[in-house]
Amino acid sequence: MGKKWPLISVCILSFNRLDYLEKTLDSFRDACTYPNLEYIVVDNGSVREVVEYLKSLLFIDKMIFNKENMGLGFALNQARHAAAGDYFFNLENDWLFFYKSDWMEKGVLMFEKDERGEHVHKKPENFPLGLVKYKVGAGVGNYTNNPSLMSRSAYEAVGEFSQFGREYKYVSEDVHRSEPHYIKRLKKKYSCAKSETPCAVHIGGFTTNPNYRSRGRRRFEELDELLKNRWKKGKWNITYNYMMLGNRWKIRKALKQYKEILRKNKN
Repeated sequence: MGKKWPLISVCILSFNRLDYLEKTLDSFRDACTYPNLEYIVVDNGSVREVVEYLKSLLFIDKMIFNKENMGLGFALNQARHAAAGDYFFNLENDWLFFYKSDWMEKGVLMFEKDERGEHVHKKPENFPLGLVKYKVGAGVGNYTNNPSLMSRSAYEAVGEFSQFGREYKYVSEDVHRSEPHYIKRLKKKYSCAKSETPCAVHIGGFTTNPNYRSRGRRRFEELDELLKNRWKKGKWNITYNYMMLGNRWKIRKALKQYKEILRKNKN
């Protein structure tokens, strides 16, 4: 009999930008092999075409439609309150997952190893593990929220996300006000770790996150041009495009790591 995997609640935040939302959900479902998920959507007052698209998705278990834009922190808390999972996976509407593997299963195993007192590469080492990161290029001690796997116990111990209630142009904009307050509280009680197979890249915002404040800055419309050809399983065309945007060393490091993992698994 196989392992009974705990329930993970995938908490999806939505606000307009249908093209990015579709890429995010399609790529996540293509890349994630975890067998026990529930999907929760919180939409912060999007235009009609986004609402109609969300209502057409048969795999969504719970939907919350706010009549107006309530801000990031409010929506995050709504999703958590509706969730039944032992873990939460935070998913905003402008990410692309390019590597299909058991990365979610391995994240859960990291939490279970930490609970048993086994070694897990995390920072700080003296706190229990609270967050596992999946963003390419994120450091071990990078507590930023998205995309990440968080234990329910950590959320309940740290408390709700800060709520500012201001409007934003895209989902992750409000993060610059909400996250610092939450991270400050989280760091006092829990540690953070990075997945051994980080598999998500940012495709939204007015700049691409990997090149933020650098000479490689690109407007998201330019990046969208590069993403028009759908990714193919087992191919690295999406990764190659990101390399062209000046994120070469991070992606190459990730690819080298993945290939080494595959080699070890074959042996």
